[in-house]
This record gives sequence, C-alpha cells and structure tokens, in this order.
Amino acid sequence: MTTPSPPSDVDVERPLALTAEQRRQFDEEGFFIVEDLLTSEEVSTLLDLVDERYRGFVRDRDLAADEAFQMRNVVSLDRRFRDLIDHPRILPYVVDVMGSNIQLRTSHADVRPPQPTSAAEHELGSPDSFFPWHSDGPNYGWPLVDGVVPFMEMKVGLYLTDLSKGDQGEICVVRGSHRRAQPRDTDGRHLIDADDIVPVRVKPGAALIWRTALLHALRPNLSSEPRRCLYYGYHPRWIRPSDYDRQTAQTLEGCSPIQRQLLGELGTGLDNYSGDDPAVHPVSLYWRPTDDEIPLAGWARQQRELLYGPSDAGTDT
Repeated sequence: MTTPSPPSDVDVERPLALTAEQRRQFDEEGFFIVEDLLTSEEVSTLLDLVDERYRGFVRDRDLAADEAFQMRNVVSLDRRFRDLIDHPRILPYVVDVMGSNIQLRTSHADVRPPQPTSAAEHELGSPDSFFPWHSDGPNYGWPLVDGVVPFMEMKVGLYLTDLSKGDQGEICVVRGSHRRAQPRDTDGRHLIDADDIVPVRVKPGAALIWRTALLHALRPNLSSEPRRCLYYGYHPRWIRPSDYDRQTAQTLEGCSPIQRQLLGELGTGLDNYSGDDPAVHPVSLYWRPTDDEIPLAGWARQQRELLYGPSDAGTDT
C-alpha cells in the first residue's frame, strides 16, 4: 500500500532553502542530495577531527583494523561538531522540512574501514549481510498507519570522503519506501524493486537530507580509504532523543538560545514547568511551549522577512 504524505503545517511556510523540486523529492522519494554543502576547508577540519577522535577510540577499545565504529552524541565531544547543529547552510533545510519546534535526536560520526572482498559476497542488505536493510526507529518501533510510519524525524548526512566511484561504503536508500508498507518473503528478506535502490555516490562535502523511515543499507567498502561521515537527526521536541537524556553543562556552555533548544533545553533556560495552573494544564513545556521556548521560530520568521519581506514571511509553527 502506498500512502501519500499528509499535508504539513510546514508546507504553508515560504521556504528558507528548499526548492520546489527538493520538496517533491523529499515528500515522494524520501530524500534529496545537496552537493558541496560543506566547503573543502570545513571537510578537511571535520575529517581531521573525526580521525583524531577515532584513533582515541581504537586505542581505548582495542578495535580491529577493519572494525566499523560509530561515535555517538558527537556534539558533546567537540564544539566544532556541536556548531554543525545550526550551521547556516544546514539549518534552513531542517526547518523547511521539520518546522521550528524541534531538537536533535542523534549526532554520530561513522567510520567504516576497508573491508575484505568477502563482504561483497552477500546480496545488498540481505539479513545475512554485514548491514541489512532497515529503517531507523526505537526498540518496539514507531506507531504505524496502515503499515506506514508517519513522518517522525529526518536526518542530515554529511559525507567527508569520496563516495563517487562505488563500493566505498556508500549508503543506499530505497526511494519511496517511507510511503508504503514493507513486505517480506518467508526468510525475512525485504521485497524491494531493484529499480528503487539508489546508491548515494557523492563527493566530499555533499549532504543527504532524508526521512529515516526510508529503507537503507550500505555497500561494502572495498576501497583503500576508510569511509567517514556524520549524521545529525532532528525530530519534534515532544519525542525523547536517543543519544542523551540531557546534555551536560560543559556541552551547553557558550551555546546560543537556538543551540540550547536544539540540544533539548528550554529556550528560556528553565528546568521545569512554571506555568499558570499545573493541576489542570499539561505540565511539560515541551508539550505546551510558549514562544520563548522556541527561539528557532523567531529566527525562521526573521529569515523569511529577509528573503520575502514582512508581508510574505508567513507564520512559523
């Protein structure tokens, strides 16, 4: 069953960065690619940072030479990772597709060293492969509507190494799989039309903006270079994040109000509800925020006024 994407309150907003074609791709296919979103200088800085942190994990955890590894909640590891959450060329896309009442669900750096050729012996994404087909979600899964996951979150993938030649550890997505139930055969394999499989073969600095309900898998890395990339996932603030319960004071130090919001804090700096009557009103300011708790909404309005003028800026929610 194919389910059309429902209308969203985000759709009525004038876009900050999203083109009409990117909007169509995101809604119908579940993703779009932005080439050169990061500059070569930014890529070089982030690559050095990932490699430095990865060497520390290899030493401390005695990782094997070909062992893939994810570093989670990287926003807490270094300010340069943290500052990507509201990067001026990334945040407009995030707000265009998710709105303003959002926070970071996850931030992780992925390192996938070269693999033996035996990694290519299994069918892409098969249950017995090194990286089976799956969509992202919590244990016990998302709620389903007629077998389809509603729009719960999105991710930005930032690719720091060359993935343009194939078999370099690139992610593959199944276009449109977020809009339909996912049938399987008797041995648990997803029944996928090969024509819908899209390998994301990009140059360093490219970004993948995608719905994490998309089925995705990885090609093996048969190159001579480790694949390194970053993923930042965003979702509404009334959903719990996966990589942290609450960020540390050290991580939050020096953050702007928008960064604090994206890192799960209330925009006002309050720790708990201080509203009018908690005995009869919802107590959570994540559920019942005021404008002060959503500094990103004010930023979005200002950006639209700069782009379109005050009369066409729209109302952000």
